[in-house]
Amino acid sequence: MNGKLVSALALGAALFAGTPAQAASCKKDADCGSGQVCSKGTCVKSAAAKAASDTAKAVAPTEDAMAGTKRSPYFGWGGIGLYNVGVSVDVAGFGTVSGSSTYFGFNAGGAVNLLNFTPDLPLVGWGEIALTLGSDLFFPLSVGAGVRYDKAGPMQLLGGLGFTIMPHTGEGDTPLGLRILAMVLYPLPEVNKNLSAQGALSYAFLTDGFHLFTFTVGIGYAL
Repeated sequence: MNGKLVSALALGAALFAGTPAQAASCKKDADCGSGQVCSKGTCVKSAAAKAASDTAKAVAPTEDAMAGTKRSPYFGWGGIGLYNVGVSVDVAGFGTVSGSSTYFGFNAGGAVNLLNFTPDLPLVGWGEIALTLGSDLFFPLSVGAGVRYDKAGPMQLLGGLGFTIMPHTGEGDTPLGLRILAMVLYPLPEVNKNLSAQGALSYAFLTDGFHLFTFTVGIGYAL
């Protein structure tokens, strides 16, 4: 008798475990849990929660051994590079005189997903700071928006526009203007699952006849 009772209990538990969980009934949104709304008497995932889940799946493929910075909607980067600072000045009787100097510098930045245009093409906000070394010191500071694309094979791409201000130790006013940024990241899972090699090019059109062209390399890290 005891053996039959145990078998029946085990069979009942197995059947219960194999039965899909039923959605909770409701009359209004307040009857449902966090991230759910009441639809036709049943609690279902809200559009905002579904979009957040879809975004997480799109940009955080943690099961992918080659994910790198793709793992997260947040990632940062840092590196070194070359900063070409040019200036054009109008000189009476001589026309426009131009010149430029190239400096070595350091940079650090980060990006965060803001919303999805498509599951594979989110809008991002980004920011970066840099310091150049040389006869004059330049401190380019940039913030902007852009898009990232995670489906270019193993690579991750980011492109955007931003506002740049460039304080410096030389004479004259502080130039500011528009910056165009293009970045590529390549995962380095053999080093760390969240790590990517990073490279970027940018060009800034600045006031007072200045321009700034940069080429940098470094590492990115999923946060």
